[in-house]
Amino acid sequence: MEYPTVTYQCEEGGYVVEIPALKGCLAQGETLEEALAELKIVTELWLETAEKYGQKLPDISG
Repeated sequence: MEYPTVTYQCEEGGYVVEIPALKGCLAQGETLEEALAELKIVTELWLETAEKYGQKLPDISG
């Protein structure tokens, strides 16, 4: 499932990218590409942890 992301460019440089539907799922990087690559890793870990603890994933299909 693809979740929408929000990207912020930091005043001091770099980027922060988050998935608002997945509380606390965010990453940062010096470039947008780095931030998105980190977000992919963080998202996989977030989803694995949610599955491990039986948490229901947010439904964004509506």
